[in-house]
Amino acid sequence: MILGQTKTLVFSALAGFLGAALFWYLASAPLAKAQDPGVINTGELRLTDDAGRTRLLLTLVRSKPRLFMLDDQGEYRLEMGLGEKGEPHVWLRDSDGASKVQVALTAMGLPSFTLADQRGRERAVIALSQTGEPTLIMRDPQGKDRVALWRDKNGEGLALANEKGEATAALSVQDGGQPNLTYYKDRKAYQSYK
Repeated sequence: MILGQTKTLVFSALAGFLGAALFWYLASAPLAKAQDPGVINTGELRLTDDAGRTRLLLTLVRSKPRLFMLDDQGEYRLEMGLGEKGEPHVWLRDSDGASKVQVALTAMGLPSFTLADQRGRERAVIALSQTGEPTLIMRDPQGKDRVALWRDKNGEGLALANEKGEATAALSVQDGGQPNLTYYKDRKAYQSYK
């Protein structure tokens, strides 16, 4: 009987101690602030049409905000969001959901405009260099640069490349100078005309 009373006292003391510790923890935790009634806090927001289909989705992708607009078949057609380094992007997608046009600012704040084919492969890129000069690059289906057109602080040029992406010919003109036409073989200039 004394042993039973001792167990009861020990369990009662332990329960009281645990209860006091839990009360102290809850009482010392910061109280949740009352939410502004005009603010909605959520991890995802969906707008649906009369048929219940999601037509607009606002969510986070890798902790970055992303806005998707969907067509009647549920394909993403327009996407806007931030990249890995916080750079803004806009994607225009076809009826199969493949990205065909991408407009972006690079991490350095430079604009870029990309066109893709039916398989989503980048085929043409228009961009500005760090000095603000334009560049146009055209790629083949394997992603190799085949044609480049550029302007820089010294002049402009046109370069052609083979299926390996190696330069084959270049036409450049320095400001105030004569055109320079160069042919390449095995990555070396072998003939140049001025």
